[in-house]
Amino acid sequence: MVADPPVYLLAGNEQFLKEDTLTRLKSTFLDKKSWQFNFNVFYGASASAKEILECAATSPFLGRKRVVLVRQFTDLSVSDKALLLSYIKAPQRQTLLILETSQGNLYQNSLAEICRHARVIFHKPLEGKPLFAWIKAQVSSFGKQIGERALLILVDNLGNDLQLLSASLNNLILFIGEKTIIEASDVEKLVGPDLSISAFELFDAVSVRKKERAFGILDSLFKDGLNSSQILGALTYKIISKRNKLRFSRFESILQELQSADSDIKTGRQNQRIALELLLARLLQLYSL
Repeated sequence: MVADPPVYLLAGNEQFLKEDTLTRLKSTFLDKKSWQFNFNVFYGASASAKEILECAATSPFLGRKRVVLVRQFTDLSVSDKALLLSYIKAPQRQTLLILETSQGNLYQNSLAEICRHARVIFHKPLEGKPLFAWIKAQVSSFGKQIGERALLILVDNLGNDLQLLSASLNNLILFIGEKTIIEASDVEKLVGPDLSISAFELFDAVSVRKKERAFGILDSLFKDGLNSSQILGALTYKIISKRNKLRFSRFESILQELQSADSDIKTGRQNQRIALELLLARLLQLYSL
Protein backbone atom coordinates (compact mmCIF):
# COMPACT_ATOMS: atom_id res chain seq x y z
CA MET A 1 0.00 0.00 0.00
CA VAL A 2 1.45 3.38 -0.98
CA ALA A 3 1.86 6.10 1.64
CA ASP A 4 -0.65 8.39 -0.07
CA PRO A 5 -3.35 6.13 -1.58
CA PRO A 6 -5.71 7.67 -4.16
CA VAL A 7 -8.70 5.60 -2.95
CA TYR A 8 -10.14 5.24 0.55
CA LEU A 9 -12.97 2.98 1.68
CA LEU A 10 -14.79 4.16 4.83
CA ALA A 11 -16.93 1.27 6.05
CA GLY A 12 -19.05 0.31 9.07
CA ASN A 13 -22.09 1.69 10.86
CA GLU A 14 -20.47 4.05 13.37
CA GLN A 15 -21.32 7.23 11.50
CA PHE A 16 -19.85 9.69 14.01
CA LEU A 17 -16.36 8.17 13.73
CA LYS A 18 -16.75 7.93 9.97
CA GLU A 19 -17.55 11.65 9.70
CA ASP A 20 -14.55 12.42 11.90
CA THR A 21 -12.31 10.44 9.54
CA LEU A 22 -13.80 12.26 6.56
CA THR A 23 -13.13 15.64 8.17
CA ARG A 24 -9.49 14.68 8.75
CA LEU A 25 -9.06 13.49 5.16
CA LYS A 26 -10.54 16.72 3.78
CA SER A 27 -8.29 18.86 5.96
CA THR A 28 -5.25 16.81 4.90
CA PHE A 29 -5.80 16.80 1.15
CA LEU A 30 -7.75 20.00 0.43
CA ASP A 31 -6.33 23.52 0.49
CA LYS A 32 -8.26 25.92 2.71
CA LYS A 33 -8.60 28.59 0.00
CA SER A 34 -9.91 26.32 -2.74
CA TRP A 35 -11.57 23.37 -1.02
CA GLN A 36 -15.08 24.43 -2.10
CA PHE A 37 -14.00 24.11 -5.76
CA ASN A 38 -12.37 20.71 -5.31
CA PHE A 39 -14.76 18.75 -3.10
CA ASN A 40 -17.59 16.84 -4.78
CA VAL A 41 -20.23 14.57 -3.21
CA PHE A 42 -22.28 11.89 -4.95
CA TYR A 43 -24.85 9.41 -3.63
CA GLY A 44 -24.95 5.81 -4.81
CA ALA A 45 -28.73 5.73 -5.05
CA SER A 46 -28.90 8.64 -7.51
CA ALA A 47 -25.49 8.97 -9.18
CA SER A 48 -23.98 7.10 -12.10
CA ALA A 49 -20.41 5.86 -12.39
CA LYS A 50 -20.03 7.94 -15.56
CA GLU A 51 -20.59 11.27 -13.80
CA ILE A 52 -18.49 10.18 -10.79
CA LEU A 53 -15.55 9.22 -13.01
CA GLU A 54 -15.86 12.37 -15.15
CA CYS A 55 -15.55 14.39 -11.97
CA ALA A 56 -12.61 12.29 -10.75
CA ALA A 57 -10.83 12.93 -14.05
CA THR A 58 -11.18 16.71 -13.69
CA SER A 59 -8.04 18.50 -12.59
CA PRO A 60 -8.23 20.34 -9.24
CA PHE A 61 -8.83 24.08 -9.49
CA LEU A 62 -6.22 26.19 -7.67
CA GLY A 63 -5.36 23.25 -5.46
CA ARG A 64 -3.22 20.12 -5.35
CA LYS A 65 -6.03 17.56 -4.97
CA ARG A 66 -9.64 16.96 -5.94
CA VAL A 67 -11.62 14.95 -3.37
CA VAL A 68 -14.61 12.96 -4.62
CA LEU A 69 -16.86 11.39 -2.00
CA VAL A 70 -19.40 8.70 -2.95
CA ARG A 71 -21.79 8.10 -0.06
CA GLN A 72 -23.41 4.65 0.18
CA PHE A 73 -21.65 3.66 -3.02
CA THR A 74 -22.96 0.09 -2.62
CA ASP A 75 -26.32 1.44 -3.86
CA LEU A 76 -24.80 1.86 -7.34
CA SER A 77 -25.97 -0.57 -10.01
CA VAL A 78 -23.90 -3.67 -10.77
CA SER A 79 -22.64 -2.19 -14.04
CA ASP A 80 -21.72 1.10 -12.35
CA LYS A 81 -19.80 -0.77 -9.64
CA ALA A 82 -17.86 -2.58 -12.36
CA LEU A 83 -16.91 0.75 -14.00
CA LEU A 84 -15.90 2.15 -10.63
CA LEU A 85 -13.74 -0.89 -9.93
CA SER A 86 -11.96 -0.45 -13.27
CA TYR A 87 -11.10 3.12 -12.25
CA ILE A 88 -9.95 2.06 -8.78
CA LYS A 89 -7.42 -0.33 -10.32
CA ALA A 90 -5.81 2.61 -12.19
CA PRO A 91 -6.89 5.81 -10.40
CA GLN A 92 -6.00 9.42 -11.12
CA ARG A 93 -3.18 10.53 -8.82
CA GLN A 94 -4.57 14.08 -8.72
CA THR A 95 -7.84 12.85 -7.20
CA LEU A 96 -8.69 11.30 -3.86
CA LEU A 97 -11.72 9.03 -4.25
CA ILE A 98 -13.52 8.25 -0.98
CA LEU A 99 -16.10 5.47 -1.00
CA GLU A 100 -18.46 5.34 1.98
CA THR A 101 -20.75 2.51 3.06
CA SER A 102 -22.47 1.37 6.25
CA GLN A 103 -21.99 -2.22 5.15
CA GLY A 104 -19.99 -4.30 7.60
CA ASN A 105 -19.06 -7.35 5.52
CA LEU A 106 -16.13 -6.29 3.34
CA TYR A 107 -15.60 -9.70 1.78
CA GLN A 108 -18.63 -9.75 -0.47
CA ASN A 109 -18.50 -9.49 -4.28
CA SER A 110 -17.07 -6.16 -5.47
CA LEU A 111 -16.20 -4.98 -1.96
CA ALA A 112 -13.48 -7.61 -1.56
CA GLU A 113 -11.88 -6.52 -4.83
CA ILE A 114 -12.08 -2.83 -3.88
CA CYS A 115 -10.37 -3.61 -0.57
CA ARG A 116 -7.34 -4.90 -2.48
CA HIS A 117 -6.81 -1.50 -4.09
CA ALA A 118 -8.01 0.96 -1.43
CA ARG A 119 -7.02 1.95 2.06
CA VAL A 120 -9.80 0.58 4.23
CA ILE A 121 -10.85 2.28 7.47
CA PHE A 122 -13.53 0.34 9.33
CA HIS A 123 -15.75 2.11 11.87
CA LYS A 124 -17.70 0.01 14.34
CA PRO A 125 -19.58 1.03 17.52
CA LEU A 126 -17.30 1.44 20.53
CA GLU A 127 -17.91 -0.57 23.67
CA GLY A 128 -16.16 -1.14 26.98
CA LYS A 129 -12.57 0.12 27.28
CA PRO A 130 -12.37 1.63 23.76
CA LEU A 131 -15.55 3.64 24.48
CA PHE A 132 -14.19 4.87 27.83
CA ALA A 133 -10.88 5.77 26.18
CA TRP A 134 -12.72 7.77 23.48
CA ILE A 135 -14.69 9.72 26.10
CA LYS A 136 -11.53 10.49 28.09
CA ALA A 137 -9.79 11.66 24.91
CA GLN A 138 -12.71 13.96 24.07
CA VAL A 139 -12.62 15.47 27.57
CA SER A 140 -8.83 15.75 27.47
CA SER A 141 -9.03 17.78 24.25
CA PHE A 142 -10.67 20.51 26.36
CA GLY A 143 -7.89 20.31 28.96
CA LYS A 144 -10.23 18.55 31.41
CA GLN A 145 -10.57 15.13 33.05
CA ILE A 146 -13.55 12.95 33.92
CA GLY A 147 -13.85 10.87 37.08
CA GLU A 148 -14.38 7.12 36.81
CA ARG A 149 -17.80 7.16 38.46
CA ALA A 150 -18.85 10.11 36.31
CA LEU A 151 -17.73 8.12 33.27
CA LEU A 152 -19.83 5.11 34.27
CA ILE A 153 -22.93 7.23 34.95
CA LEU A 154 -22.54 8.94 31.57
CA VAL A 155 -22.37 5.63 29.70
CA ASP A 156 -25.19 4.12 31.77
CA ASN A 157 -27.45 6.98 30.74
CA LEU A 158 -26.39 7.54 27.13
CA GLY A 159 -24.94 4.22 25.99
CA ASN A 160 -22.46 4.30 23.10
CA ASP A 161 -24.18 6.87 20.88
CA LEU A 162 -21.10 9.00 20.09
CA GLN A 163 -23.14 11.85 18.64
CA LEU A 164 -25.15 12.12 21.85
CA LEU A 165 -22.09 11.63 24.05
CA SER A 166 -20.17 14.34 22.18
CA ALA A 167 -23.01 16.86 22.60
CA SER A 168 -23.37 15.97 26.29
CA LEU A 169 -19.65 16.30 26.90
CA ASN A 170 -19.66 19.75 25.30
CA ASN A 171 -22.48 20.75 27.66
CA LEU A 172 -20.65 19.29 30.65
CA ILE A 173 -17.48 21.23 29.80
CA LEU A 174 -19.49 24.46 29.76
CA PHE A 175 -21.34 23.44 32.93
CA ILE A 176 -18.22 22.84 35.07
CA GLY A 177 -16.63 26.14 34.03
CA GLU A 178 -13.21 26.57 35.64
CA LYS A 179 -13.24 23.14 37.27
CA THR A 180 -10.74 20.70 35.81
CA ILE A 181 -12.57 17.45 36.55
CA ILE A 182 -16.07 16.33 35.55
CA GLU A 183 -17.47 14.68 38.65
CA ALA A 184 -20.36 12.26 39.16
CA SER A 185 -22.54 15.02 40.62
CA ASP A 186 -22.04 17.09 37.45
CA VAL A 187 -23.23 14.24 35.24
CA GLU A 188 -26.20 13.52 37.50
CA LYS A 189 -27.30 17.16 37.36
CA LEU A 190 -26.94 17.56 33.62
CA VAL A 191 -27.45 14.08 32.13
CA GLY A 192 -29.21 11.83 34.64
CA PRO A 193 -28.89 9.82 37.85
CA ASP A 194 -26.54 6.93 38.55
CA LEU A 195 -28.46 4.17 36.81
CA SER A 196 -26.07 1.46 37.97
CA ILE A 197 -27.53 1.68 41.49
CA SER A 198 -31.12 1.52 40.24
CA ALA A 199 -30.26 -1.29 37.82
CA PHE A 200 -28.64 -3.27 40.61
CA GLU A 201 -31.67 -2.75 42.84
CA LEU A 202 -34.00 -3.79 40.03
CA PHE A 203 -31.93 -6.87 39.20
CA ASP A 204 -31.65 -7.76 42.89
CA ALA A 205 -35.43 -7.46 43.38
CA VAL A 206 -36.10 -9.69 40.37
CA SER A 207 -33.50 -12.30 41.36
CA VAL A 208 -35.09 -12.77 44.81
CA ARG A 209 -38.59 -12.58 43.28
CA LYS A 210 -39.71 -9.43 45.11
CA LYS A 211 -42.44 -8.51 42.68
CA GLU A 212 -43.78 -5.37 44.40
CA ARG A 213 -40.30 -3.94 44.93
CA ALA A 214 -39.29 -4.60 41.32
CA PHE A 215 -42.35 -2.84 39.93
CA GLY A 216 -41.92 -0.03 42.48
CA ILE A 217 -38.33 0.61 41.29
CA LEU A 218 -39.48 0.59 37.65
CA ASP A 219 -42.21 3.10 38.52
CA SER A 220 -39.66 5.36 40.24
CA LEU A 221 -37.38 5.26 37.19
CA PHE A 222 -40.20 6.39 34.91
CA LYS A 223 -41.16 9.14 37.37
CA ASP A 224 -37.53 10.34 37.27
CA GLY A 225 -37.98 10.88 33.53
CA LEU A 226 -35.88 7.98 32.28
CA ASN A 227 -36.79 6.27 29.01
CA SER A 228 -36.85 2.60 28.09
CA SER A 229 -33.46 2.69 26.32
CA GLN A 230 -31.76 4.00 29.46
CA ILE A 231 -33.48 1.48 31.73
CA LEU A 232 -32.95 -1.47 29.39
CA GLY A 233 -29.33 -0.50 28.78
CA ALA A 234 -28.50 -0.25 32.48
CA LEU A 235 -30.35 -3.48 33.31
CA THR A 236 -28.65 -5.36 30.47
CA TYR A 237 -25.22 -4.12 31.57
CA LYS A 238 -25.93 -5.24 35.14
CA ILE A 239 -27.18 -8.68 34.09
CA ILE A 240 -24.16 -9.27 31.83
CA SER A 241 -21.85 -8.32 34.72
CA LYS A 242 -23.53 -11.06 36.77
CA ARG A 243 -23.47 -13.74 34.07
CA ASN A 244 -20.95 -15.92 35.96
CA LYS A 245 -23.49 -16.30 38.77
CA LEU A 246 -26.28 -17.42 36.44
CA ARG A 247 -26.90 -20.79 34.82
CA PHE A 248 -26.17 -20.48 31.12
CA SER A 249 -29.70 -21.51 30.13
CA ARG A 250 -31.19 -18.85 32.43
CA PHE A 251 -28.72 -16.19 31.25
CA GLU A 252 -29.57 -16.99 27.62
CA SER A 253 -33.32 -16.82 28.33
CA ILE A 254 -32.93 -13.46 30.12
CA LEU A 255 -31.02 -11.98 27.17
CA GLN A 256 -33.73 -13.18 24.79
CA GLU A 257 -36.38 -11.49 26.92
CA LEU A 258 -34.38 -8.24 26.97
CA GLN A 259 -33.96 -8.32 23.18
CA SER A 260 -37.65 -9.08 22.72
CA ALA A 261 -38.66 -6.11 24.90
CA ASP A 262 -36.27 -3.82 23.04
CA SER A 263 -37.68 -4.98 19.70
CA ASP A 264 -41.30 -4.52 20.86
CA ILE A 265 -40.54 -0.92 21.85
CA LYS A 266 -38.55 0.01 18.72
CA THR A 267 -41.12 -1.46 16.34
CA GLY A 268 -44.03 0.12 18.19
CA ARG A 269 -45.69 -3.18 19.11
CA GLN A 270 -45.76 -2.03 22.75
CA ASN A 271 -45.33 1.33 24.44
CA GLN A 272 -42.31 1.73 26.70
CA ARG A 273 -44.00 1.22 30.05
CA ILE A 274 -46.11 -1.81 29.11
CA ALA A 275 -43.11 -3.48 27.40
CA LEU A 276 -40.93 -3.09 30.49
CA GLU A 277 -43.68 -4.21 32.84
CA LEU A 278 -44.19 -7.34 30.73
CA LEU A 279 -40.42 -7.85 30.74
CA LEU A 280 -40.31 -7.73 34.54
CA ALA A 281 -43.17 -10.22 34.74
CA ARG A 282 -41.33 -12.64 32.43
CA LEU A 283 -38.05 -12.24 34.34
CA LEU A 284 -39.79 -12.86 37.65
CA GLN A 285 -41.29 -16.00 36.15
CA LEU A 286 -37.87 -17.18 34.93
CA TYR A 287 -36.43 -16.79 38.44
CA SER A 288 -39.27 -18.81 39.89
CA LEU A 289 -38.37 -21.84 37.77
